[in-house]
Amino acid sequence: MKLTAEPAEFSKSVLADGSDYTSVRVTVANDGDDEVSVNPLYFTITDTGGTKHTVELGVDEEQIDTVDLAPGENISGTVTGKGTFTPQYVTYTDGLLGDPVRVDVS
Repeated sequence: MKLTAEPAEFSKSVLADGSDYTSVRVTVANDGDDEVSVNPLYFTITDTGGTKHTVELGVDEEQIDTVDLAPGENISGTVTGKGTFTPQYVTYTDGLLGDPVRVDVS
């Protein structure tokens, strides 16, 4: 699996309250031989101060979908944390037992 992350504009959905949010656009590419599960809950965003932010579901119109990627497939979308911060890296962990994959936001 290959993961990339870049800063993104927050696209407020109807589920977002009046809070500030920070979004990161992630792309997950399945470059392996097995299916890869993608779910917004599998991501966390760590800011430049070292604080880990869990993903707020449904607040960004561009949120990454929950899908299973076959080998060769890829998907892009945003993961969004509550508050205004500078994202340093995104961590993806497949379910509870998967090995975490970390990528810098660039």
